[in-house]
Amino acid sequence: MSTLYRYADYLQQPVPENFPKTGYHREKIAPLGAGQQFPEFFLEADQVIKDAGLLTQGASIHTLTAQPLVVVFYSIHWNGYADDLLDQVIALHPAIEAAGAKLLLISSEGRKQFEAVNKQEIPFDVVYDRDFDIAKKAGIYKKSDPIWGFVAGVNEDVPVPAVYIITPALQIRYAFADKYLEHQLQPAELLAAIENRTAITA
Repeated sequence: MSTLYRYADYLQQPVPENFPKTGYHREKIAPLGAGQQFPEFFLEADQVIKDAGLLTQGASIHTLTAQPLVVVFYSIHWNGYADDLLDQVIALHPAIEAAGAKLLLISSEGRKQFEAVNKQEIPFDVVYDRDFDIAKKAGIYKKSDPIWGFVAGVNEDVPVPAVYIITPALQIRYAFADKYLEHQLQPAELLAAIENRTAITA
């Protein structure tokens, strides 16, 4: 008698549609947009990488937004995109201040890493976003939806790029979030949002 199927009762074939769908229920990043409120945060003194006048002893978002505040999220792990964004923001800084706003760069890396990569003079305040706390509040970082899962060439777990203008009432006047690192910040739109007080989402 053939024994070819003698174990058939024990070796059941798996049913593909019954397999768990990995990541199916994972929470996605959801960047804040214009018109929304920016959540409160406080910066400790040891988070200050560069003090250009706003951050002598750390600061809360309320003390930072006595006038419109341009918040730029940054990570060295965006590679060439990071270099271009920082160069663009440095070039824009005089126009941002002339329009009546202040600029704050929020780095995903601490002082040692940031300064090892960026040797140039930074003319505005820079802080370290420890544990991505501020990025999480802005909706641009979630551990369940890592950037390396959808952007080739980024191998670290960091937020996606984003730029916001925050009013003294903590309302987001302008929002730019670039999930796939495909776009550039538009200076004219940013400056118009400062000067005209119009809410723009890019």
